[in-house]
Amino acid sequence: MLRVIRNICIQRKIFLTTYVQTKNFLTNEYKCLDAWNKQISSSLLNRINLTDFYNTLDQHVSSKGIISALDVDIFANAIKDPNYLEELKDLLLKLRLSSETGNMLESTHHATIRNFIQYERIQELIEILKDPLNFGLFLDDFTANILLDKLITSSNYEQAANVAALVMLQEEYNNDITCALCQYACYKYIIDYIKPEIIEPVVEKPKKVEEIKIRVKYLRNPYFDDHFDLKDLYTLSGKTLAWISEKTVTNLNKNLQLIGWLTYKKYNKLETLCNNIVQDNSSKIYPEVIELLKRESNNVEEQSKLILENCILALKNVKLSEASLEESLKTHIENAINKVQNKDIANQQKLFKLWEEVRQEKLEDQTKRLDRAKRLQLIQEKEVKMKEEEQKLWFFENQDSIDLEIEEKENLTEASSTKNETSKSSDNNYIPPEILPKRK
Repeated sequence: MLRVIRNICIQRKIFLTTYVQTKNFLTNEYKCLDAWNKQISSSLLNRINLTDFYNTLDQHVSSKGIISALDVDIFANAIKDPNYLEELKDLLLKLRLSSETGNMLESTHHATIRNFIQYERIQELIEILKDPLNFGLFLDDFTANILLDKLITSSNYEQAANVAALVMLQEEYNNDITCALCQYACYKYIIDYIKPEIIEPVVEKPKKVEEIKIRVKYLRNPYFDDHFDLKDLYTLSGKTLAWISEKTVTNLNKNLQLIGWLTYKKYNKLETLCNNIVQDNSSKIYPEVIELLKRESNNVEEQSKLILENCILALKNVKLSEASLEESLKTHIENAINKVQNKDIANQQKLFKLWEEVRQEKLEDQTKRLDRAKRLQLIQEKEVKMKEEEQKLWFFENQDSIDLEIEEKENLTEASSTKNETSKSSDNNYIPPEILPKRK
């Protein structure tokens, strides 16, 4: 009986694993785990005791206020335990507050993001990525693809849309896989979006508060850049979808642009694009786009509602696509992966080797600089000792000049003491002026 149950469990396990594998977009080869593990298993990183290393860096920052970008990179790449991720966050914050932040290595970004993904700290990672002012951490094409793939396959479309918005804010659309995954993430978030209910705040009786006035040098004029100032994820998803889809002119991208401009609330661009689609006989419209237009037309003002209704009427003259928009997007992702995957794998392997060489070279340079500084310090200490010995040896020959130096120092101390005494006495003898009432 137990064997039968065990066999059923094994079969179910095999079925579940195969199901998850087919659900993923990226292959295991894309993640280059073997090459990455080889890179972080170098002799340099294996010698690091992370507890002692962190304590040394922390003491160095506390005493001298200096932290090295290379040391932070070594710490990030040497992590093999999730317990050190908090220390890594602390080091990134301290590095960002120092003048060394401009020397932060590319491998630091990559290693940090890989570590947080590996140890399932995705929420915390996204919060760090959304705060570049304090942490200075940015996605590259490879980490963006790995992170997006993980979030999409786990149906966490909200966080996937957050990552896609970060890619859009960086305005880097060079990688086809990144663009395709961002489009899919934003589309899934928009299509499943449910507008939150507006909770009316409880009105309390106004309390008498003492008015406090603060003197302000100047007031800033209100400014909205429509890019970094955007905080609403729904609007950000629309902008991401519109901007990425605008780069390549295909029927799928035109439909995604419609959704993007609609969600981004750029109705003039939406209307212009609708007219272009109607005029192009080869264009096809997806039913999902029409449904979204109808959904949004119920939630906008009258002026905007007229534009959306005109768009819906115009698009009814366009041929309907037989395939669903989601299936077309999945095919688009698979095509991008087939096109770019081998190139990305080769580039990652080259980068890992390059980063290892750069780390070794910078470590040697840093060691040389420290040795040079120590030698200079020893030479200066020896010079001071030699001067003291010279004074002892040639004391009687230079006695007159030494007496003059002592006399000058005594005069300086006396002059400073008399100044202090006079200032104190003047303070004590100070009589404030008499303030008389104004004459009428």
